Amino acid sequence: MLDDILKEADALVHGQRNTAYGHPIDDYSRVVDIFQNLSGIQLSPEDGALFMVAVKLARLRHNYEAGIIHRDSLVDAAGYLWVFAQIVESRGRTIR
Repeated sequence: MLDDILKEADALVHGQRNTAYGHPIDDYSRVVDIFQNLSGIQLSPEDGALFMVAVKLARLRHNYEAGIIHRDSLVDAAGYLWVFAQIVESRGRTIR
C-alpha cells in the first residue's frame, strides 16, 4: 500500500504536475507572489510547498479522528514533500 502511494505521488510530481505547472520553483514562486499580494505576508517557494503539506496533514488529522483515511490526501502530502525537495535541490542545497 505505501509503495503504491509513493509511486502515485512520484508519477504526479514528475509527470502530470511538471507538464501542467512547470518546475516547482517557478510554480511556487508564482503561488507565493499571489499569496503575498493578497495577504501582505511574504513566503518563500519552500514555505509554500510546506504550507500545502500542512493543509494535507490537517485534513488527514480531521479525517483520521472521524475514522477515515483518504488515500488522495496521503498521495498529495507525499507529492508536496517531493515538490519541496525539488525546490530545495534547485537552489543547490543538499538533502542528506
